[in-house]
Amino acid sequence: MTQELQWLAACGRPWAEQRAQTALSLSDARSRGDISDSEYQELLYDLVRTDRLESEADDLQTKTMLVNAISVLSHLA
Repeated sequence: MTQELQWLAACGRPWAEQRAQTALSLSDARSRGDISDSEYQELLYDLVRTDRLESEADDLQTKTMLVNAISVLSHLA
């Protein structure tokens, strides 16, 4: 999933790039112990909250890839 997030972080769609970069940063923070598993999962959930993402997403394939990658990260916690 990290590869997908890295690709999304430079995909040319600002709404996806920002969320992917944030997800990668959160993953790093969790691995360093800077945030708890519950904080990590909550913050990841906020990244793909449907109402905000629906209003910004302009490409269904990219949106689906982003949601799936972040969901997998969340379940690995």
